[in-house]
Amino acid sequence: MAGDETPDPFAQLADWAQQAERRERRKRRWSGIARKGPWVLTGVVLAGLLALAVPRMFAAEPGAADDTYPKAGVPSGITVTTSESATPTDPFAGTPAARYPKGAAGITLPKAAAVTGFTAAEVDKALKQVRKALIAGRLDDMMLTGHDPSRLIALLAPGQRKPAAGWFDNRKFSGVATWIDPSVRLDPGEEPRVSGRMTYNSAVVGGLRTLRVTTNFIFVYAFAGPDHPLAAAHAEITWEFPTAKNLRAGDRGMWAGDSKSYSAWVDCAAARRGLLAPTRPEAAPRPSGSEDPNALLEADHSLDITDEC
Repeated sequence: MAGDETPDPFAQLADWAQQAERRERRKRRWSGIARKGPWVLTGVVLAGLLALAVPRMFAAEPGAADDTYPKAGVPSGITVTTSESATPTDPFAGTPAARYPKGAAGITLPKAAAVTGFTAAEVDKALKQVRKALIAGRLDDMMLTGHDPSRLIALLAPGQRKPAAGWFDNRKFSGVATWIDPSVRLDPGEEPRVSGRMTYNSAVVGGLRTLRVTTNFIFVYAFAGPDHPLAAAHAEITWEFPTAKNLRAGDRGMWAGDSKSYSAWVDCAAARRGLLAPTRPEAAPRPSGSEDPNALLEADHSLDITDEC
């Protein structure tokens, strides 16, 4: 702890982490597995899973619905949304992902500005750290096909690294990372398409000032095969950067907070094992009244999904 008189705001992290983990397990127990419609979809709400060592700081905003599909709310703060720019090409043609940028180009950073408790330089450093985490979790071959989370874990505050390793040991990492099923192969000629937004603001949680970065991105992967199938992972994550004042060295840095996520156009058997593998939504006629499967690939689709594998 830095200083002798001021208590460490994160001194109770270990106890809180155990409580958060129990809450997450209870949440999963009632989140059953079912199949509905010609396409398959897994919907996961992680209420505290990623915040294993950070107080609960995430509350989902209700999506603003329209006549097409439910949309996610935008958190308050300074934000930027991906500019759609890619030229439509197979296998993404005919889907919203056709217009998304390729790979890391889809992860756009907002302009860094000073906010309460943090300088512009500190904000800029945090935004770049979050971008690295998104790349390490969703685009890096070491994670995707190597199933090695070490690069992502190394980006987190030292105090969260051990709990983070447990997410991968227990296959409870879908909010922050993608593992491709070894039985399928990514299309070597196509980078994943990426779109979403990044927002930041200053917040006070439990008396502790933190820089909060909220990311909401969808990653659409193309797979090898005659049908050129796709599968997608969509997640909203809060990343917390607590002020370094009076914190122990191990508590300083980036903390992965709460997350909401779903995966779409996926194989349910693989999803149950924490893996991503595709299935095409055109496999059978879509039942009347069901949502257009293409809507699930929209970057602003609500993460409050009811249909599940």
